[in-house]
This record gives sequence, C-alpha cells and structure tokens, in this order.
Amino acid sequence: MYWKRLDRNLKVRLVGEGLFNICYWMYFPFIALYFSMTLGSEVAGAFMMLPPLVSMIGNLASGNLADHFGRRPILIGGAAIQTVMFVFFACSFSPWLDYAAFIGIALGSALYRAPSLAMVADVVPEEERRDIFALFATTNNMGAVVGPVMGAFLFFQFRQILLWTTASVLLLYLLCLILFVNETKPTSTHEKQVSVIAGVKHACVAYRHILGDRVFARFIIAGVFSVMTIMQLDLYLAYYIVTEIPDQRFLFFELGSMLLTGETILGWMLALNGLLFVMLVFPLANWTKRWKERDLFVFSCLLSGIGMFALGFVSTIWSLLLLTVVFTVGELLRAPISDSFVSRYAPMESRAMYIGASNLQYTVGRMLAPLTILFATWVAPLGIFFFMLVCSLASAALYTNLFRIISQNKEKHERSS
Repeated sequence: MYWKRLDRNLKVRLVGEGLFNICYWMYFPFIALYFSMTLGSEVAGAFMMLPPLVSMIGNLASGNLADHFGRRPILIGGAAIQTVMFVFFACSFSPWLDYAAFIGIALGSALYRAPSLAMVADVVPEEERRDIFALFATTNNMGAVVGPVMGAFLFFQFRQILLWTTASVLLLYLLCLILFVNETKPTSTHEKQVSVIAGVKHACVAYRHILGDRVFARFIIAGVFSVMTIMQLDLYLAYYIVTEIPDQRFLFFELGSMLLTGETILGWMLALNGLLFVMLVFPLANWTKRWKERDLFVFSCLLSGIGMFALGFVSTIWSLLLLTVVFTVGELLRAPISDSFVSRYAPMESRAMYIGASNLQYTVGRMLAPLTILFATWVAPLGIFFFMLVCSLASAALYTNLFRIISQNKEKHERSS
C-alpha cells in the first residue's frame, strides 16, 4: 500500500539504501578488529575515537548546507564521498590509507544523513511520517542483520572483493540519485548566495539558537541518556553475559540438549534483537500511531531501563531472551518517533539544521556509553545495571518536562492571539 503512494525519491532511496546497507554491515562490525590487527590495539583504540567527532561535525555541516543549497546536492555529495572512499579502501595496501578511507566514509555518511531525513519530511504528510521513518529503519536494519553474518566470512577471506562490490553498489546508487531524485527543499527557504565566512557565521548563530531552544536542548539531552542505555547491548551487556552468566543446558523438549556458553547466549540475544528490529519496527509504528509522542517516549525509556536493570537478577537463557524482547521493544518504539518529532517541531526553513543538531544525541550517547565498561572494573554488575535504569528514568523525566513546556508555550500563544 505504502509503496504505490511513495514519492519516487523515496522509492529510489529505499532500494539503494537497502542494498548498500547490506554491503556496509558486511565490513563495519569487523573494522575495529581489522585495525587492531594491523595497527595495534592501543593505536586502533585511540584512532577509533575520531570517527564520532567527524560524524558530529559532518552532521552539523550537512544540516546547514542542506537548508541553504538543497537536499539533493548534499545527498549526492555524501554518497559520492562514500563511493570514492570505498574505492580507495579497495585499492589500498596500507592500513593507514585504510584508516583515512574509513574516516572519509564516516564523513560522507554524516553528510548524507540530515538531507536524507529532511527529504522524507519534505514529501511525506505529517500524519504519515512516523510510518515512513519506520519503513526506512526496517530497510536499514535488514542490512544490520544480514550483513554481519555474511561479512564474518567475506571480510577476512575476500575483503578486496567485498569492498569493490560495495563501491560498485554505491556507484550505481549514486547514478540513480543523479538521474531520478529531484530536489524537495521548500521553495520559500531558498537563500541568496553568501561568502564562505558569512555562511559559517550564519551556521554558528543558527546552531547556537537551536541548541539554546529549551525544548530542543532537553530533547537532545534526553536522547543522550536514552542512547547510553540502548547502546549497552553491544558494550557492557556483552561483557557481562560472557563473563558472568554461567554455561547452561538448553533442552530441545525430548529431542536432546546443547550446552550454551556465554558467547553463545550473547549471540542468541543479538540475533533476537536484530530479528525483532526487522520484523516489528514498522508494525509497532503502525499500531501506536494514535499514541501521543510523549507517552511513546516515556514508555520507551521505561521498557529499556527496566529491561536492562532486570538483567542483573536473572541468568537463565529464557529469562535473558524475554528481557531482550522487553528492552528491544523499548528501542523500537523510540526509533521512528524521534525523527518524526524533529521533523514536526523544526521550522520548515531550518528543518535540516534541526535534524543535523538532533544527531548530537547519537554521537554524544555513543561516546559516553563505553563508560560502563570503565565502571565495570570497580563497580558491581548490579550497580552498572542500576546506572542504566537511572539514565532511562532521567530520559523519561526530561521527555515529560519538554512536552509540558510545549503545552505551556501553546497555551501562551493561544491566549496572546
């Protein structure tokens, strides 16, 4: 039903991004291990801190550029940078050039994100945006589920072929963007040409205004706390499951049993998390479309926090899988409404800048999330899980507060008019 009604721009992007994400996730989960093997673990650990900073700068820059020059040229530019960098990666025989290409890919991806989300908001009616954002999330997560399974073999055995395949897919997608994707930036937001220095000053002033917005600042901080909790499946939770959960027997009714190690249990939890993302993100967005955004944000935080906290009290495989469902559903509820909220709240003339600024919640959240691994050396597991619960409750409180401010501002506006 949605496919027939979708704008052509979105159809092209759904197919292209879906194919590219499968290739992308064949290499991305293994890149840190690759650099550890080629550059050394200490050097790789230090260098892996740079991509989030590059992404943060790229996200902020792309939002301003997409509002000034339009969505299409920045979208094409981001895809072109990634294409060239994957070619460099495929041709490289030096780990240092590999790392430079990896940084370039991170920059291209960051430049691509803000105009891609703004384009959805430009062409989709407000009441349908949540479903469409969920549709894109489903497409992207299919790659995150399928890619690592194939990449575990291909990346280390046939890395050059994999990288050339990814570059070829990106090149084909880039050509489709050039040939079939139209500009969607509202015509009323076109601006006169200014110098580079004036443009940078304008961007700084605009972002200072955006981040000074009481509502939006709370939204970003709440998102940071939420992302810190969500990210733990790949961080502290992985460490905890492998080191603290005892080996156990899994019974296949009367057919037999198998011994599950911590590594196996973690693999099952990750697989279930990915499967739920592919299967449920779009149906959940559709089922909860009548819910208020405030209720969805708060309920999402509570599910994620309580699900993570409860993990500290269980050790059986079935309990762990059940709680995986709980905190994953919390993550699923939040995914589409976050982008939908930003696209609705942002003024039309600076929509991409707001989207670029909103990505700070993911960048900062991912930078702070590994603190739990640091705490693990001197804090008991239950203390770490309690910290995750506190982060989720803080996020829920901030979401409640920001929607209260929105309601108060609306009442003041109605009284003044």
